[in-house]
This record gives sequence, structure tokens and C-alpha cells, in this order.
Amino acid sequence: MSALSSLSAAVERTVHTHAARMATAVIALVIAFLWIPIAVLVFMSFAAGGVLSFPPEQLTLEWYRVFLTNDAAIDAIVTTITISVPATIITVTLSTMIAYAIDRYVFPGRDWLQMLATLPIIVPLVVTGVAMVLFFNGTLGLPEYVSVVVAHVIRTIPFATLVILPTFLTFDRRLEEASKDLGADELRTFWQVTLPNIFPGIVAGGLLAFTLSFNEFVYTYFVKGSGDPTLPVYIWNQIRYNVTPEVNVISVVFLVVAVTMVLVAVSLTRVDLLTRQ
Repeated sequence: MSALSSLSAAVERTVHTHAARMATAVIALVIAFLWIPIAVLVFMSFAAGGVLSFPPEQLTLEWYRVFLTNDAAIDAIVTTITISVPATIITVTLSTMIAYAIDRYVFPGRDWLQMLATLPIIVPLVVTGVAMVLFFNGTLGLPEYVSVVVAHVIRTIPFATLVILPTFLTFDRRLEEASKDLGADELRTFWQVTLPNIFPGIVAGGLLAFTLSFNEFVYTYFVKGSGDPTLPVYIWNQIRYNVTPEVNVISVVFLVVAVTMVLVAVSLTRVDLLTRQ
């Protein structure tokens, strides 16, 4: 036991002494693991040769020009936006209502509502996609556009709810009580007191929902028919039938959209409100 205790003490001393360096090394490895492939993809978008030849023999902006003059790709972006914008609006509205109900009221099925709101996160995407095809197209006979928008809403609601709910949980209810003491009714209190304080969470949830919807492939691939493809479906078709460095360019577009959404969220919201206890 003495030898084991000595070894344990030595390990503990080593961890205490080098904890900061070890943490820095782990963080650096994680960042490298996540971002080096993305950096290679961005670099390869300037490749003059084949899409799989690394390193490229020559760099060029030609594929960016090809992308900007590709009517099919531009149409795919427009189609994606026409789906993502209404899906985001619906998602934010429903997620805000769900978060408000969970935080403010006690009613039968409250726990079930919270569970159902986040359940799509753990259900395999393929399973949900097949279920949507059978239900939307087979049972309900919904139009293709409506089916895709609803599918995107189902995909994004859990994430938006998980972002918006903490803003209600950390909101100082005394502000509402003070508003009501001054004569404001429930609705006026919500619009003038509650909403401005939870707005950072709503914006962050909306930006996350839009980013997820803009990048959604699995649900769209299952539900959408033979009409104009969204940008993820367009990329998939290009990879299957005609692989060129233009695919890397389109992937860079996705990256720019995602990073832009994060920067806008940071600039418009106070992130500390989402984690404040």
C-alpha cells in the first residue's frame, strides 16, 4: 500500500505542477484536430488541379469565378435561404413559447414537453427522415416545400430551446413583479420587461437555428423531391457525379456563413447572460 500511495502522491504532484501545460496541450490538440482539416479544405479551394491532389501544384481563383457564375449553385443558395428563413422564424417562436411554458407554469405533461422538445437530438437522423417521408408525403400529402420547412423546424427546435431556456431560468423575476406593482398587466410586462431581457437568448437561438437549417442535409434529402436542391443536397450531387474544386469553394461558403452567424451572435448578444447563475 505504501508503494501505491507514493505513486499516487507522485502523480498528484505532477498533475498539480504541470496542470496548466497539460490543459494547454490538450486544447491545442483538440483545436488542431478540428481545424486543420478545415484549413486544408479552404486551401484546396484555390487548387488549380484535381480536387483530391494535395498539395496543389498551382493556386488559382478560377473555381471561385466558376462558383459565382454557376446558376445552379446560386439557385441552390436561394432555395436554401427560402427554406431556412421561415423555418428559423417558426423555430424561434415555438422555442420561446416552450421555454416560457416550462419556466413559468406547472401543468400536467410539463416534463414530457421538455423531453419531447429535445428528443430529436438523440433520435437517429435517418430514422426521423424515414418517418417524415412516410408521414408528410404518404399520410398527410403535404406539399414538398411545406414538408421541408417542417422538417427543418423539427431539426432546429431542440437546439434553439436549449439556448433560449437558460435566459428564462436566469431572468430576475423581480423585474416583472416591479412592473406589475406599477400597474402593468401581464402582456405589457412581457413586451416591455421580459422580452428585452431574454432577447439575447432569442437572437442566439435564432442564429443557431438558421445555421443548422442552412446546413441541414439528411432531413432535406429524405423529404425533398426532385425540385430545386438546397445547397447541401447540391454539394452531395456534385460529389457523386462531378467532383471538382468547386465543391471546396461551396464548402468554404458554408464555413463563412457559420462563422458569420457566430460573430453576429457574439456582437448582438451578451453570452454571459446564457451562463449566468
